[in-house]
Amino acid sequence: MRLKLAALCCLLLSWTACSHLSAQEPSPVAPGKPIETKIDLGLFGLLGGSMQYSLNGKKLERYEDFKALIYPLRDKETSDMIRAAEQKNFVAWMFYVTGVASGVDFALAFKPVPFVNVDWIDRIASGAVAAEIVIGIGLIFDQSADGEKYNAVQRYNHLVRGEAGCAWTFSPRLYAENKGLGLGVKTEF
Repeated sequence: MRLKLAALCCLLLSWTACSHLSAQEPSPVAPGKPIETKIDLGLFGLLGGSMQYSLNGKKLERYEDFKALIYPLRDKETSDMIRAAEQKNFVAWMFYVTGVASGVDFALAFKPVPFVNVDWIDRIASGAVAAEIVIGIGLIFDQSADGEKYNAVQRYNHLVRGEAGCAWTFSPRLYAENKGLGLGVKTEF
């Protein structure tokens, strides 16, 4: 019964994530003007921030919007950067969904280590720890995707203004070795 519930939760989370990613319609934006970049520091800079992009006062949030601007320039490097950012973002979301599903599965399928000696609290605590590990890997890919998107936007702005520029990228990579899977880093200048 518990495994069926865990499998149902996994399917529901996967369906929700995929429908959220594919349900948005692309919006037409005209290329040719630089993208405005601002940083949102969150609550007084304490909770971390994110980059906000806009063009002519309209927010750019989806990768389709960025691709509609970048692809007409026919610049291979910028196109590769935005494509890599989108792929890393997708990998991050898969880790998020997998992390939540594995946390639920871990909480339902395994007898928890006694924490407060209340079964349901111990199960939630064990599931949360299992989920945090996988979600943490997803955060690495998500931050790398944000950096790659920022580099693509900066390269786009340089091309639109007619300036020369360079980018620095920091990319997490999964690799297989004799001992098993590993997480490495690739840097490019």
